[in-house]
Amino acid sequence: MSGRFLGEWELDGTLGLVFSLLTVAAGVVYLGAAEVGRRRDRRHRRWPAGRTACFIGGLLVLLVATDSGIGAGADEHLSAHMVEHMLIWLVAAPLLCAGAPVRLALFATRSDGRRRIARALHSELVSAATGPVFSTLAFAIVIVATMIPAVFDLALEDELAHVCEHALYLLTAVLVWAPLIGADPLPHRLGPGGRCWCVAACMAPMAFIATWLLAASAPLYPPYEAALGTTAALHDQRVAGLIMLAAALPAFTVALAGPLIARAGTQPAELPAR
Repeated sequence: MSGRFLGEWELDGTLGLVFSLLTVAAGVVYLGAAEVGRRRDRRHRRWPAGRTACFIGGLLVLLVATDSGIGAGADEHLSAHMVEHMLIWLVAAPLLCAGAPVRLALFATRSDGRRRIARALHSELVSAATGPVFSTLAFAIVIVATMIPAVFDLALEDELAHVCEHALYLLTAVLVWAPLIGADPLPHRLGPGGRCWCVAACMAPMAFIATWLLAASAPLYPPYEAALGTTAALHDQRVAGLIMLAAALPAFTVALAGPLIARAGTQPAELPAR
């Protein structure tokens, strides 16, 4: 089964192709910005390779989650769908944040561009969106809302809804992980206690959903019951619940390691004054 999930690559329709092309384009822009920054830097310092590896790795994980057999198998197996979600929430998002794309933008732009970025970072919108209250609440709402059977079934049946679901997952997960990792110069800097409470607040809805999947005495999603049969769908549903529980725990370790990730490598671009 695992060989099939990793071996059968396919795109999720036209919108899935657009999503994948944008993912590849993000990698090209990132690499280009790193080179531009090196050329503009008076000492020709290179952008840290570790940051680049994290960001490109996050993009690759995103492509694996959506375009490999994992994404294809999500139409027939809730367990595959759950693996897809875990890769986006707990692997791709923190890797992208560890790549410090905002700091790279500061590194690659001239002084006037840095001032504009700094003003944007200090804006009320960015401050609110990256704050622990809004980001964790948005993440929790998206998780719970998209697991409601009617909404979940719509994402299985409608291409636009499925791509929008993935985009929402990635956006809300990045908003949560950015201040946790702390690689970018964002307005909010969380201490160890704040990181733990933030992660716990995000894991609470995941634990709720996992318990719901494990405790249900019948399949919750009709498309999977139609594809697998009642008994197999119920077993697969419980496997999905276990996957969610098992994937949530390592997130605490990543959150506690946030300061180490933030200090990794040289950080050539600091946040300028407004």
